[in-house]
Order: sequence, then C-alpha cells, then structure tokens
Amino acid sequence: MHPFSILTLAIFVAGYITARWDLVTRLYELTIFAWDKGVIVRAAQGFAALSLAFLLIFIPVQHLAQVEADLHPRSPSLGISAREQLRRRGSF
Repeated sequence: MHPFSILTLAIFVAGYITARWDLVTRLYELTIFAWDKGVIVRAAQGFAALSLAFLLIFIPVQHLAQVEADLHPRSPSLGISAREQLRRRGSF
C-alpha cells in the first residue's frame, strides 16, 4: 500500500473512533440528564398506563367480538361480500 494511502486510512480510522467515542459520551450524558429530569420515570408511567388501558379495554372488546362472531356466524347463503366480489372481478 502506498504510504499516502496508509496515512489517509489512519486519519480516517482515528476520526471514526473519535466520532464514535463522542457519540457514546453524549448518549451517556443524555441518559444522566433524562434521569435527573424524571423523563425515564414518566416514560415508564406512560408505558404502564397504556398497558393497563390495553388490558382493561381492548382485550375485553376483542373477547366480546369473538363471542358475538361465534354466536352469529356468516351464512354462505346470504351471498358474498363486496370485497370478495371486487376480488373476483379483478378490481381489488
């Protein structure tokens, strides 16, 4: 390898390592700042609230929908859906 190429490669590698180290230290400082300002606790509370909403609202609604679908199944004698008609025509 040409000496100029080796020097260029060494400068590139040194710059790359410096940039990565700078990103790691900035991420570390950002993490400490977020912890001090309570961002992590608020994010955890938001996650817990959304999980609770999912458990209390969406799962029971899905269960009710499944029960109703089992009680009133679609009869093939009623015809086919609009979506199926479009699919068969090739328009969907």
